[in-house]
Amino acid sequence: MGAIFAANRLVTLGFSVGIGLAFYLFLIRTRMGKAIRAAAQDSATAALMGVNINQVLALCFGLGVLMAGFAGVLYSTCFPIQTTMGLNYTVVAVIVVVLGGLGSIPGSFIGGFILGVIGSIVSYIEPSLSLAAFYIIFILLLLVRPTGIMGK
Repeated sequence: MGAIFAANRLVTLGFSVGIGLAFYLFLIRTRMGKAIRAAAQDSATAALMGVNINQVLALCFGLGVLMAGFAGVLYSTCFPIQTTMGLNYTVVAVIVVVLGGLGSIPGSFIGGFILGVIGSIVSYIEPSLSLAAFYIIFILLLLVRPTGIMGK
């Protein structure tokens, strides 16, 4: 419909969606994914069921570092590298996770999509107010539905 997108942004989008889906399938389909989800819900009960909690925590830390590395590499293909280049996106990521519902990966995808659409609309009207709009959405969500869109 007349929109022009840079190739690096489309490649970044493709890799981001692919990595997110791969991680979601890992959590849903594998035995280690089930152990991670069990440890996240109740680590004491998971340990009683035979889950090595220390191994699960180490793997989760490693996966978090891997995801942060992927995010940094993908972000650096679109914007210049700086020391504070991810600070604003860290705040937005927290808002996305709370908006979707803590612990809900599909909810985070939906929350990210909603925040992206709203951010684009606000940026079109007044670019300097996009972060303020995110905070307003965050506060309204906490007042109306503190568990998030797909939270329990």
